[in-house]
Amino acid sequence: MKRILLSAACALCATIAHADGALRLGMTPEPYMPFTSVDAGGQWTGLEADLTRAVCAKIPEGCEFKQMAWDGLIPSLKENKVDFIIGAFSVTDERKQVVDFSTPYYTEGTSFVGMKDDDVEPKLIDAADGSGKVLSEEGIESGIIGVQSSSVQANYVAAYLPNVEAKAYDTADNSVADLIAGRVDYLLVPDMFIDGFLKSDDGAEFEVKLEVPTNPKLGQGVAYAVRKGDAATLDKVNKALAEMQADGSLQKMVDKWIFGRE
Repeated sequence: MKRILLSAACALCATIAHADGALRLGMTPEPYMPFTSVDAGGQWTGLEADLTRAVCAKIPEGCEFKQMAWDGLIPSLKENKVDFIIGAFSVTDERKQVVDFSTPYYTEGTSFVGMKDDDVEPKLIDAADGSGKVLSEEGIESGIIGVQSSSVQANYVAAYLPNVEAKAYDTADNSVADLIAGRVDYLLVPDMFIDGFLKSDDGAEFEVKLEVPTNPKLGQGVAYAVRKGDAATLDKVNKALAEMQADGSLQKMVDKWIFGRE
């Protein structure tokens, strides 16, 4: 695994690194499709890979790639080890307190997933904070919900399902593995991530029990993050994204990776 990840880093470096003064991009090789993965040839692939190559090609200084664990991306940004980061980061009010976000490049939904033969029907109730309909603890209070640590889904469970046991994982793939193994009863995950699993042989016994309504805790789209107050870097990233929105290339990438349309 280490050898594959290192080769992926070198492949990406060769693609987007330019001269001294390049913006330092923090990215994780942890698989999270359709956003990001490392293929059998050691190449970074997925929506965020294609997007980042295009964005960095539009930034005059280019980009220097730095890979790290997903939960180390924001700390590395705050410690000035990188200039901007990508990792399917949902824009939330909590995160806005510590980082600045680019224009969102995608807006995702959240799914509550369990076994098909589980006859529990998740219910919605009015949130006490006035944010709309949220998942109720009724019927699922004796189960265990798997979430990715530091994710918006983890924050949602903490806010609205405090009496339901939650198990946090370093990667979304590991939460799926424990769902298959029966170590958790449910998952609260982004819909685009779980879609591929549910279509696979391993996912045949599972289904989406509920499409969770939009909620501030679940974010306001997916975006790059830059260091708080770094207006120069934010402007460069947003300018590149605006050009891609205007010429249609961003939508083509979303169509390819999210909706499977070439």
